[in-house]
Amino acid sequence: MYTPSDRTFPIACDAKEVVDWQSLVVELKDGDYCHFCQCTGGANMVSKEFKDVLCQYIPDDYAVEFLPVKVKSKEYGDREYYILHFTKIFDVIDKDSTIYVDGSDAIIKLALDYDKVKDLHLFNSQPSISDVIISDEIRRQLKKEKLDEGIEFVPITCVKR
Repeated sequence: MYTPSDRTFPIACDAKEVVDWQSLVVELKDGDYCHFCQCTGGANMVSKEFKDVLCQYIPDDYAVEFLPVKVKSKEYGDREYYILHFTKIFDVIDKDSTIYVDGSDAIIKLALDYDKVKDLHLFNSQPSISDVIISDEIRRQLKKEKLDEGIEFVPITCVKR
């Protein structure tokens, strides 16, 4: 999905307000609709079906919002998608087990703190990337409902102390 060339980037940064999303129209190019994708400008875009699965696992007052956006496609027709936007950065990193680039806070290999994530189903971990981390329960539900096409699920180390 592509944003108009006159659009200011980035579109959505975790823990920062998303502005002017109501007027945002993106275009699907070079492919078919999928249930989860990243738009130019760094926005994680999800279909209604994908959003509905995620919402089954999070409370109403959770630190995530789903901002509706119109997606245009000459080939497949127009659809409504949602920007998956975290309103905060979750404190979930096990700093002792995470591997960093020497002399920096840039992460090479993330490790999560079990006590901090054991009750979470959907969260992020870092402000500098648009990461989306889900529980195994959500992963299984997405696969069951066949909403996982084009998604690579990558396990993350979780340290229990």
